Amino acid sequence: MAAEPRTLLSHEDYFALEREHGQKYEFIAGRVFAMVGGSFAHGQIAINTSTTLDNQLAAKPCIVQGSDFRIAIPRLDMYTYPNVFVVCGEPQFERSNGGLINPIVSIEVLSPSTADYDQGQKFLRYQQIASLREYVLIAQDKPFIQSFSRDERGLWVWSAADGLEASLALPSIGCVLELASVYKKVSFRKVSE
Repeated sequence: MAAEPRTLLSHEDYFALEREHGQKYEFIAGRVFAMVGGSFAHGQIAINTSTTLDNQLAAKPCIVQGSDFRIAIPRLDMYTYPNVFVVCGEPQFERSNGGLINPIVSIEVLSPSTADYDQGQKFLRYQQIASLREYVLIAQDKPFIQSFSRDERGLWVWSAADGLEASLALPSIGCVLELASVYKKVSFRKVSE
């Protein structure tokens, strides 16, 4: 028996679906995937990271946003919601109700259900954003952050910070993520619950 063909959504149907359901979905070439909620620790890490970056960028023409706003990757016909992202200069949008197309930094807080995707396919997809200079992955079960930075040749260079005393530089925006600040008020023993 042949499988039934899957109906692909248009952009307009996708935007309508989000409005009607009040839920966020990742959109990839007509297919939609529900974005599931994160843990308490996940939310705290995202807020701490946003606050840390926003404080450091206060005097610069950069804006820190959270997961309430979508990023567009037109080359892949994709919309997604990073946990935190930074745009510097004038924000550019793919369409009036579409998504931002010029983030400089995109940050994901890893969850057990999405870690493999965030570290693999999602990172490969984010590489299609010409403006993106850094892709940051933050663990929530231990104090560990890794970053992939695009160098002047277009190659991605990996770096990491491990432990609450460590810090990770984000040279594209002139910021430093101190792990003690990123993980402030996070209880690691409760993350796995």
